Amino acid sequence: MTAPALTAEVVSTAAAVAADWIAFRRRLLDVPGVQFAVRLHDDLLHSSAHGHADREGDVALTPAHVFRVASHSKTFTATAVLRLVAQGRVRLDDELAAHVPWVGEEDPELGRASLRELLGHAGGVTRDGRDGDFWQLDGTFPDVEGLRAAVRTGGSVLPRSSRFKYSNVGYSLLGLVVEAVSGTPYGQFVARELVAPLGLTRTTPDLPAAGDLATGYSAAATGPRRALGHAPTAAMAAATGFCSTAEDLTAWFSAHRPGRTEVLDEHAQRLAQRAEWSTGDDDDHRTYGLGFAGEQVGERRLVGHSGGFPGHISKSVLDPGAGLALSVLTNCVDGPAAEFAVGAVKLVDLFAAEWGAQGPAVDLDVFCGRWATLWGVVDVVRAGSTLLALDPAAADPAAHPVVLAAVDDRTLRVVRDTGYGDLGEDWRLGRRDDGTPTLRGASGATMVPLARFAPA
Repeated sequence: MTAPALTAEVVSTAAAVAADWIAFRRRLLDVPGVQFAVRLHDDLLHSSAHGHADREGDVALTPAHVFRVASHSKTFTATAVLRLVAQGRVRLDDELAAHVPWVGEEDPELGRASLRELLGHAGGVTRDGRDGDFWQLDGTFPDVEGLRAAVRTGGSVLPRSSRFKYSNVGYSLLGLVVEAVSGTPYGQFVARELVAPLGLTRTTPDLPAAGDLATGYSAAATGPRRALGHAPTAAMAAATGFCSTAEDLTAWFSAHRPGRTEVLDEHAQRLAQRAEWSTGDDDDHRTYGLGFAGEQVGERRLVGHSGGFPGHISKSVLDPGAGLALSVLTNCVDGPAAEFAVGAVKLVDLFAAEWGAQGPAVDLDVFCGRWATLWGVVDVVRAGSTLLALDPAAADPAAHPVVLAAVDDRTLRVVRDTGYGDLGEDWRLGRRDDGTPTLRGASGATMVPLARFAPA
């Protein structure tokens, strides 16, 4: 099977439904705020923000607020290295110590690691060093001397190219390679070579941010959420320093699809995105290339990256062939960015597969909305001329859609479900004496709009 073909109409409609689902799940999970953006073939088809940028100040989140997008930084660093390779200024098989000599002095084995190994997290390098409390905002992120100390006290921990081992220290060292080869500070180089050409006006390699920062919050599991501060990442900017928005990140990943050559030619794109290592199990087919993670969602092969910073969790994905890019940014330590991003992709594919092109004989919009009973909430939505009933409380909103067909201008018939529902039965519109719309449907129960629902 192949992934369904996508059109702007399908993606725009599905993205709007995905945004409503994200907004509902955000409230259920007590996530302070979520940014969500979707592009198709470089066109921004959806951008929304839900919840708060700052709860204490009652500041509503907007698409312009900036998030700490953490390990998304690795996609910029890998792209920078691959640009230098394309320019003939460095080779992927160069040893690290050839460009950062002190690494070989402190750890000869790490000094022999190739740039390719470091880009693919195969250098066997310590993840964050022995003192990583800066990830709890207890102390500052290391400068170059702090990075050197981390290498000295235990840089190499596994044999090179023995397996995938994620390393922020390794990518921080790649930032030093970019500096050494280009003769330019890392932040200046990526801003000039990558950020500016794409017009990413809200993206910076580290603090200061190019806009108002969304406040980050602690995890719900540790007690009431508390606001967290923002820390510069110093010598670890190449691994985790970037600040950006969902709109900018979708533009960034869209620039890595075939036909776009502003930052990388298509050969370099293939090098970055092809699987170097398997990082998951057989079910999800997770992989890692050179700075880009890969995963399978349904029939769609995606590349992208996630990010985790104190108070911010993010996820962006790209289907290079289809030109679909989406990004989800959350401002809490336990933010479900991956759930939201994958769920949105699944909704896009559901809508593409179920889209009805034939014009409806009746007004389908009168059936649409968020309906509630004592048992929960159901969203009735349109995919073209097809009506779907979805569960907005579900972690996977596309898992068990109910397909409805219009019988007349007041009646729907369930034509597909799991068999546990109302297959073959009718849902019928009505109205209470006070004017409240009703939809007698699931299990014969009367549903009313969520805004009008009150438990008996």
